[in-house]
Amino acid sequence: MEALATFPIAPRTRFRDHEHPAVHACLVLDGGFQERDGAGWRDVGPGCVRVSAAARHDIDFGPSGARCLLLELAPDSDAPTDALRRLARPRFLAADPWLVRLAGRIDGAVTLVDPARAIVLDGLATELLAQLERRLKGRRSSPPPWLDRVRHHVEDVRGSVTVAALAREAGVHRVHMARVFREHVGVPVTEYARRVRLAVAQRLLASSALPLSRVAARAGFADQSHLTRTMRAMTGTTPGAARRAALHPFKTAPSAPR
Repeated sequence: MEALATFPIAPRTRFRDHEHPAVHACLVLDGGFQERDGAGWRDVGPGCVRVSAAARHDIDFGPSGARCLLLELAPDSDAPTDALRRLARPRFLAADPWLVRLAGRIDGAVTLVDPARAIVLDGLATELLAQLERRLKGRRSSPPPWLDRVRHHVEDVRGSVTVAALAREAGVHRVHMARVFREHVGVPVTEYARRVRLAVAQRLLASSALPLSRVAARAGFADQSHLTRTMRAMTGTTPGAARRAALHPFKTAPSAPR
């Protein structure tokens, strides 16, 4: 699984021989830094994305420090990142409107108190990887205007919609819609809908006393067993365990005998 986090760096911090053990990307949200590049130094400012395979590097942060978004892939990640894994040296990508909006969504989600936070961040990490892959392969065309409309429609109906209906919403052929959605968002539209349904279920589990069968129905699953299979596959837990964890997050262990 990918790790996604934002973090501040104090002014005038210096890192020497700083190591990243796996494929990673750093997007500067505020401030910036300089990175040693051969015999000189490269300025990396707001909106710039540094992408690299495993590497060590020297970086100096300026008088205002920086706030950065870091995405790191687990060594065993199965994410489709051919272009990132083949990088012989770091690449620096300029910001564009789509990346800026995506970074803003991630920045807001990282500190979000939400039972579905892990699912939300996983989806955003997948989309960020897809966007970085596109740019590294030279595909910089902007997403079509209908893409956000389709995504919002999936979220509004809690994932309960067909590919054909979404294609009609977009005004394009369903094969074209599905291909473009996967290229930009990083997963098939059906997988995106499944994540939306699971996020709805997690919120209901944490905020209501509805029976699990009612939670499954409201979240758009066929039945309780369908919800259980999906949740176990995507999060490693069950609806009952997720509800107990949400209701008793600070449950303490028994005191040791005296």
